[in-house]
Amino acid sequence: MLKKLSPIFLTFALMAAGCSNTEPLEDRIVELNWQIDSAEQTSEQATVDKRLAERETEIARKDARVLKEKLALAYDALREARTRLDERLPERVNQLAESHQPGEQKLEISQYGGVVLESGVLFKAGRHELTSAGRTAIQPLVTTLLKEEYDSYEIEVSGHSDTDPIKRTKGRYRDNWDLAAMRANSVRRFLIEKGVPSERLTTSSYGYHRPIEAGNKAHNRRVEIMLRKKVTALKASASRK
Repeated sequence: MLKKLSPIFLTFALMAAGCSNTEPLEDRIVELNWQIDSAEQTSEQATVDKRLAERETEIARKDARVLKEKLALAYDALREARTRLDERLPERVNQLAESHQPGEQKLEISQYGGVVLESGVLFKAGRHELTSAGRTAIQPLVTTLLKEEYDSYEIEVSGHSDTDPIKRTKGRYRDNWDLAAMRANSVRRFLIEKGVPSERLTTSSYGYHRPIEAGNKAHNRRVEIMLRKKVTALKASASRK
C-alpha cells in the first residue's frame, strides 16, 4: 500500500525551512494523495478482476468435465440400445433370404451381411435396367420388407461388380462403380414403386472391392439388400453464444 503524504507535517517542515508561502505545495500534496488513492483503488480492482477470472475459469472447467461425462454416458446408452435392437437382426435377414419364388432355393447371405440378388437374374449384361424376370424375382422380398416387423429397419441397397473394365457400354457408364450404383438405384426405385417408404432406403456402390468369391465374376456381380436398425439421433448441443 502506498503511504500518503501529510499536508500538516509537510507544512511545518517547509516553514521550518524558511518557506512562508506553502499553499501551492499543499495543493500539490492533495493532488498526490488523490493519485495514491486512485492507484490503490485500481490495484484493488485488478485483484478483484483476477479473482473473478480465476473463478470463472474454474467453473468452466467443471462444466466441461460434467458435459464430457454426460456425453460419454449418452454414447454408452446409444451403444447399448443398438446392441439390444440388433439382437433380432440375423433373424430378420434370414427371413428375408427365405423370400423367393416357389421352387427356388433360399437366397444367399453374403459374408457382408446382405441378401444376395445375382445380376444375371436382374439385369441384362452391361445394363442397369431391371428385367421383367428381375422384377418378378424381387417381388417376394418386397412382400417381406412391407411386413410390420421390418418397419423399424432401414434398407441399404448396395451394388457390386466384377473386375472387368466397362467396354461395350463405356459411353453410358464411366466405370464399374457407376454401373453398380445405377443397378442399386434401379432396385431402390422398384422397392419404392411397390410401396417401401423412400425414407427407409439408401443406396451404395462398392464396385469390385467386396467380392463374395475370388475369381468368380458371375457370382460377384450382384445387388445386396442389407438391413440396418433405425437409431434415434442424439439431440444436438445448444450453439455457443
